[in-house]
Amino acid sequence: MLLFLRCLSPVLQPSAYIINSFLVSLVLGGLVPSVQAAPALADPAKNPVLTQTSRSAKTASPHIGSAMAVLATLQDAGVLPPEGTPEANHIIRFVIQFQSVFTKSDDPAVQEFARQALAHRYGDQAADIVGNLRTTGWTADILERLSDEEARQSSESLHTLAQGFAPFNLSVEEFHRFMQLVRDARQAFRTRGLEFQHIFSSRRKEMPGAESS
Repeated sequence: MLLFLRCLSPVLQPSAYIINSFLVSLVLGGLVPSVQAAPALADPAKNPVLTQTSRSAKTASPHIGSAMAVLATLQDAGVLPPEGTPEANHIIRFVIQFQSVFTKSDDPAVQEFARQALAHRYGDQAADIVGNLRTTGWTADILERLSDEEARQSSESLHTLAQGFAPFNLSVEEFHRFMQLVRDARQAFRTRGLEFQHIFSSRRKEMPGAESS
């Protein structure tokens, strides 16, 4: 899972395997149209399927780029399981799908959760920031605020989100897993004298749609 991304190092050309793995999750998230999988050993520069994938990704930016930046940041923090494992693929899927929840869902509980998460820092501006999320996709600040809010709330309160998650084939348990990964990454960076937001911002600039986010 994005093992080609090393902490604070230049981004190398992704392998066909990595592109295909990410494409599968994008299709599941409805962010790009379904295309035939490319051969695992194909040359990304010459393979027409990978070219189509790249073009589809660009049309879906900045959401694809922001999801990729999240995965790269979590990888930099060392909190992700090995590439190709069921859990790694599961994480790719829910990083993309939860972005869809918070950028597309009008479920009142989901919207109120996001507003409350941001209100602790931004007060009356929280609703506008939640609205901007539909354009920008994931940001470091949004992820940090959501992870803090998820930790504050009781299990009973969090289960009010289940109805909003269901249309995206997601569960409250998966949301907890995602938010715990964000918290773990923040802590891992702090122990190294780094900040989650700075690492994410650096990674986001390397991804599709950076100029639009």
